Amino acid sequence: MSEVLRNDIFRFSSYLPVQQGFYCLCKTKPENPQFYLPNLLVTATQLDARLPAYFADSIVSQELFDSIEDGDIGIVNNGNMLRVILSRRANHNTVLVTERCNNSCLFCSQPPKAGNDDWLLNQSALAIASFSLNGVVGVSGGEPLLYGEDFLHFLDFIIENSPDTALHVLTNGRKFADVSFTQQMKERSDKIKITFGIPLYSSRASVHDYLVGSEGAFDETVRGMINAGNSGINIELRVIPTQANYTELDDIVEFAGRVFSNINQISLMGLESIGWARKNWSSIFVEHDNYSEQILSAVDNAHRSGIPLTIFNYPLCHLPERAWSFATQSISDWKNYYPKECDGCTQKSSCAGYFSSSKGRFHQPPRPII
Repeated sequence: MSEVLRNDIFRFSSYLPVQQGFYCLCKTKPENPQFYLPNLLVTATQLDARLPAYFADSIVSQELFDSIEDGDIGIVNNGNMLRVILSRRANHNTVLVTERCNNSCLFCSQPPKAGNDDWLLNQSALAIASFSLNGVVGVSGGEPLLYGEDFLHFLDFIIENSPDTALHVLTNGRKFADVSFTQQMKERSDKIKITFGIPLYSSRASVHDYLVGSEGAFDETVRGMINAGNSGINIELRVIPTQANYTELDDIVEFAGRVFSNINQISLMGLESIGWARKNWSSIFVEHDNYSEQILSAVDNAHRSGIPLTIFNYPLCHLPERAWSFATQSISDWKNYYPKECDGCTQKSSCAGYFSSSKGRFHQPPRPII
């Protein structure tokens, strides 16, 4: 794995085994501790004094100590490994609330599992409240809205206990086909800043259903987006170009402009070579240069429709120059890297760079812009 901008996984030592689970990470005594999560003391050297009662446990790691701020959130896994999931130093923060999903996307980065993992939703609510960020936290899966009523209760908890935190929820949007659920979601969206990122991969049911691996998904997603948009729920429409749909990017943008309301942004997303995308890479990935004209046409059509369009996860050197101003540094820092060839590029400071998982046969060589 290539070196990433910010490491999120650390090894630590401790006198006794540390129980698995979510923790609020502390370098010093917490001020006004809320105890949504147990407090875990992180030190650079072994603690000589007795552990104060407001800490559940303590661990030693110089690297972790140097990498966190008080109040960051981490998960202790098997053995002596800890992953920081919410960090004040991160460019993006996201919690995983389930691995279950009713789609089976050919390029899914988090392949679904069938087991009951409700505990993730509960712990994520506590993590967000403990983190108390005056900013945006992403909520992803799996499919978060499979929780139905429980997801509404999750939002109620955030509204009450972390009211300054805005949420960006990744969902396939199918649950919004349920009018009653949509109405209840609208009630919550009036109390919290929340946006739903919903993918639509084609204006044709056959193509969308093929890419998400679920017959009938297009119909439910479209009905859901109509219901949500007409209710005033904020929607970000997401499109991932693949071999099956890259020629119709313009059609998707036009379809969105004509059919849906309250689309705040269209996001053109580059493929991440992880999960099922790796297995299906040869049948789904299309070289960026092969659809430069389609990208520009989609940009122009979005402008005519009055919908902002943003390009995610593309190195600038693999985009037509006219599209650069629409591209953003979107890759989370814990999986973002720049190959050494990028060092002399004049556009590096504004470029998204690469996913660290792309190294090897999934990597498109950089073409430094001088």
